[in-house]
Formats: sequence, structure tokens, C-alpha cells
Amino acid sequence: MKIVKKVKLLFFPAIILPLLLMMISTVMISDLYVNTTVDADVNGLAYVSNPTKAVDQLTNEIFKEMWQMAKEKPEKLLEKPYLDSMNKRLKRRFSYLIIRKNNEIIYRGTEKEHKEVEQYLPEYGSDYMHANGGLFISSPENFLIKQGDFKTQSGEEGTFFIMTCLEELTPKFKGIVIQVILAIVGVLIFSSSLISAFMYAEFIRPIRLLKEGTDRIKEGNLDVDVEVNNKDEIGELCDSFNEMRRKLKESIDYRLRYEEENRELISNISHDLKTPITAIKGYVEGIMDGVADSPEKMERYIKTIYNKANDMNVLINELSIYSKIDSNVIPYNFTKIDIDAYFADCVEELSVDMEDKGLVLTYINYCKPHILVVADAEQVKRVINNLVINAMKYNDKEKGCVNIRLREDGEFVQVEIEDNGQGISEHDLPYIFDRLYRADASRNSSKGGSGLGLSIAKKIIDEHGGKIWATSRPGSGTTIYFTLRKYKEDLLDE
Repeated sequence: MKIVKKVKLLFFPAIILPLLLMMISTVMISDLYVNTTVDADVNGLAYVSNPTKAVDQLTNEIFKEMWQMAKEKPEKLLEKPYLDSMNKRLKRRFSYLIIRKNNEIIYRGTEKEHKEVEQYLPEYGSDYMHANGGLFISSPENFLIKQGDFKTQSGEEGTFFIMTCLEELTPKFKGIVIQVILAIVGVLIFSSSLISAFMYAEFIRPIRLLKEGTDRIKEGNLDVDVEVNNKDEIGELCDSFNEMRRKLKESIDYRLRYEEENRELISNISHDLKTPITAIKGYVEGIMDGVADSPEKMERYIKTIYNKANDMNVLINELSIYSKIDSNVIPYNFTKIDIDAYFADCVEELSVDMEDKGLVLTYINYCKPHILVVADAEQVKRVINNLVINAMKYNDKEKGCVNIRLREDGEFVQVEIEDNGQGISEHDLPYIFDRLYRADASRNSSKGGSGLGLSIAKKIIDEHGGKIWATSRPGSGTTIYFTLRKYKEDLLDE
């Protein structure tokens, strides 16, 4: 859910929830407080909202009973046991009973006399004689008075009064108000705590975790993700942050590896250049010192110097080519190539050098005639030369051979270059295409080379959209495979 929707949805609970909880708590506390202090079934909320009406309801039940008794058995209202029982019930409702007969009070249900109030008691037959209300007297004390008249069979006139002292009810009412206020404060604290907890979980905590993540990156720790499960914009921000962290870590790791490889490259090139330079220097000193004192020896010295200079030139050229390929400086000129004719020409050129070194080069094409591939002829030739020269360099057999085979593989043509040389160990095989990797550094140094040949081949094949890999049997030989994409009408445009 988006943050805007969350805020909108949170707006309504932030208003409605506290109001609802305040209403519920007010009703519950009022009912509980009233019903535990007053022996009557009175609505506690009404007691708070309309205390006068609530007080009136306190004695309605008893008044109706006595009013019914006044109609049916008026003499009962003059019997003390009955009056005591009714007065006892009234006391639990903060009221008491007064019986007046022939304008004389004959029963008073309280020890405290309220003569100032009693002088305001209505006369027999007044308009206040009803069950749903009463006479309110506010001076000198606050009283609610309910009146009921009766007449005995002997013709005596009498009146019963239910006297409710509001002064005694005031503390109870204050207690309810205090309880309700405390409940409202508690509800506000509770609801604000809930909303605050929600705000913290949804907004503050993810931002805090995100800040901790930035602090870790600032300190150089790029190994820990920010763990946020939100599905909103903050969650998307954290996902982007984690992706940025991973990319940054990969970039830094790559840079460190690249710098390490550069240092190793400089070290290797320095070491590999040192050997021919030392040889050239030695032979030149021999010529200068007159050691080459015959034409044959002079020719041999000069030829050796020439070969060592060529070795140095090869090393420098490989380094230059790799630098350009690694920096994507070399532009690729992709064209349609007849794969059979192209490899036949390459094999013809390589055969001369192979024969000079006593090696046999064979070429077999298993593809259908006139198969076209999309490739840069110059760069693919560099790949073939690197692989074949590598195979020649490490072939230690008396009858060495290199076999080149072409096969169709779906949308690709698969090229296989197999030799019967020394082979590569299972441990080293996965790394032979890495930049500067050497399975045997001392052996490579003795054979010459920068260790970049296979790495250059891999980069060129990758740029062609193919793949390159190798299999090997130590002591029996190695096979290098790579693929070139077949030509389609729209492939060159891509």
C-alpha cells in the first residue's frame, strides 16, 4: 500500500478510534460506578449526561409501588413495619420517606430533620402528585421531592413524600466525572500510543534502518542489507538502496581485482621483458667484446637478438590489444562470413608455422555448405591465432598435432580446436580464461607470453554474442570450444 493511502486511512482511525473508545469507556465506567454505588437499575451514561433525570429515575420504582399501595390498601401506608422496609430501600438510593397525616408528620425516615425543607412540602392534593417527576426545592438545601396522596377508609387524608437529597449525590456524581475524565485521558494515551507505534513501524523505523545502512556504507561496510518488509515507497526505496549497495560492492570488488590484476600484469610484463632484454644485452656485449669472431657466430648472435626483439614486440602488442579491448576502444566490423572458406584460409596461413615446428594441423568441417556467420573477421582470426599458438607452445609430444573442427549447434556454429599437448589440470581449468591467470607461472615464463591470450579470446567471443569454454585431459591434450552466431536477415542491424 502506498504511503498516501496509509496516511489517509490513518486519518480516520486517529479521529474515530479515540471518540469510540471514549464513548465505550464512559458508558462502561458510568454503569459500573453507578450500579455499584446505587441500588437501582440506572443508565450510567444518563447519570453523567442528565443527572437530574437520572436522580428522578432512582426512586421511580419505589414510588410506583407505594402509589399502587395507596390506591389499593391505603391503611398500609400507616403501618410502621411497611414504612421501615420501604425507607430501607430508599436509603440505598440516597432518599428517605416522610408520611404526613392530617397535616402532621407522623413518620420521618431520617434522623436528621430538615425543617427548613419540610415547610415547603406541598399540601394534600397539590399538582406535584405524579410518578414521573417531582418538586425540586433548592433552598436552603437541594431536594427532589415526590408526593403521593391517599385517603383511608375512615376518611383520613394522608400524603407520602419520597425525599432525595441532592447534596448527598453530588460526591457520587463528582466521582463519576473524575472516573470518566481519567478514562478519557487513558483512552487518548492508549490511542495515541497505538498510532505512534504504527507510525514508528511504518515510517520511522524503516528510515532509521536506512540511515544505519548509510552509516555502514560510510564506514566501508558493504556486506549488510537493510531489512525492511514494507511494500510502500519506503520499501521500494530500501530495495533500491540494497541494490545500490550490491552494485557498489561489486564495483569496488571489481576495481580492487582490476588493480590487483594490473599490478600482476605489470609484474608479469616486467618479468617477461626482462628475459629477452637480458639475452639481447648479453649477445650485444658479446658482439662488442669480439666474442662473435666468425661470420657464422655473428649471424647466430644477430638472429638471436632479432628473435628476442620479436618476442618483446609480441608481448607489447598483446598488452596493447588487451588494453584496447578491455576499454572497448576497438570498433567491431561485423559482416557476413562464409565459415568454411574463412577457416580454410586461416588454416592455410597457420600450416606454414606449424610445419616449421614439426606439428600437424588438420581441418574438418561438419557443417552444411555455405553456412554464414556474423563476425568481425580480423578479431576472430586473432582468437584462432591465439588458441593455435597456445596449443603449439605447450605441445611436448614428438608428433604434435592440432585439429580444427566445425559443427552446427542450432543458431550457432561451434568451433573446436584440439591439441595433444600437456593438458591442463582439473583445478586450473575453470580459471584459464581469467585475465593473467597462469596454471604454471614458471612454465609460462619459459615459453614466453603475457598470459593474456585466452583472456583476449574470451572478450572477443563475448562481444560476438557467443561463448567459449575448454575441456582437458592432463598429459593427453586440451580442446577449446567457442561459438559464432549464424547469419539472419536482421542480425546485422542489431
